[in-house]
Amino acid sequence: MDSRILKVELQSYGLRIPNTKDIRRGGAGPTGGIHLRILPDTEANIPVVGDFVSSSPYYLDQINGEYWIFKDDVALVQVELMGVAKFYNHKTSTGIPMQKIGLLHCPTTFATTLLQTCVFWEDDRRCKFCGIELTLKDRSTVGFKNAKNLVETILLAKELDGISNIVFTSGVAKDEEKALRKYAEICSEVKRATGLPIQLQIIPPEDLSWLGVLKDSGVDALGVHIETFDPEVFEKITPGKARIGFNKYIETWKEAVRVFGRWQVSTYILVGLGERLETVIEGAALCASIGVYPFVVPFRPIAGTPMENVKPPRPEVMEYVYTEVAKILSRYEGSAKSSKAGCVSCGECSALPDFEKAFTEGSNVKFRKFIKPINTG
Repeated sequence: MDSRILKVELQSYGLRIPNTKDIRRGGAGPTGGIHLRILPDTEANIPVVGDFVSSSPYYLDQINGEYWIFKDDVALVQVELMGVAKFYNHKTSTGIPMQKIGLLHCPTTFATTLLQTCVFWEDDRRCKFCGIELTLKDRSTVGFKNAKNLVETILLAKELDGISNIVFTSGVAKDEEKALRKYAEICSEVKRATGLPIQLQIIPPEDLSWLGVLKDSGVDALGVHIETFDPEVFEKITPGKARIGFNKYIETWKEAVRVFGRWQVSTYILVGLGERLETVIEGAALCASIGVYPFVVPFRPIAGTPMENVKPPRPEVMEYVYTEVAKILSRYEGSAKSSKAGCVSCGECSALPDFEKAFTEGSNVKFRKFIKPINTG
């Protein structure tokens, strides 16, 4: 099986594994999954928890001590699992376990949520799929990561695990300017101490001059995530972001591209929230025309959220979307490889970077022909 298509199917169906006890289930980022290197050259974060995974045709087992993915009792491909990060075994000088300060989302990317709370969670503005505050409840993280603990942790992760870039996400703060000022201070200290490229993920700031401040503080790439371009889904699933409005996101992206450069600005576009597929394609085209990378990702349910029982989109839906968006990116000479840091640079929660290679690298890989799916469910 084509490794791209296998990655798509695994991210839609999940992978059954023998033991899920230590799998992270809450928080931001790729929760409920494991990192796999699908030999010889594809890497992915694959969901392994959730009710939908129990019916997946794919499961993980060993042959002579090597891990293989099986389907219908047939061994399909050998895989390698990402080991436990070495820095997880250490504590900061203040006694906090470093695993509570940050995680490896893939072998080269250190990720953490600077502010683990979100003002949207306090009222009806909460995104229905978000699990950002769940890890505070189970005490697997701390509410705010300060520069001292971050520098110590990132330096050790660089030394022991070879990380090459950093992702800082954040919840929405009550005082936006105070939060942005603090993020700039943290990024400045981390950049000065580690020298690593940094992606920061924020909502559109009211005052766009903050983008220049963040750039000057050492931020190399910016994530401003709209999640969906479907107006009805925008209002229903991400009501807080809907109140910010499409126009503010577009205004922010344009200014961010001016400040950070083309393809150093990205936005998540989730597939599987009930949107019309044409809104995904049209939204991705709009982003690409601006120079924003449209990071298309299949929805993955998080336990404890209002959408915990919603299944990821079907693989044929994702294959269609990836193919169309890869075509768009090729027209604008966009590539995930251009990103200096962050989710696009990592690329493991999406198969879009795998599909775009067929265009950007002149690959001989051919796309399958199929009829456009009717919906995303």
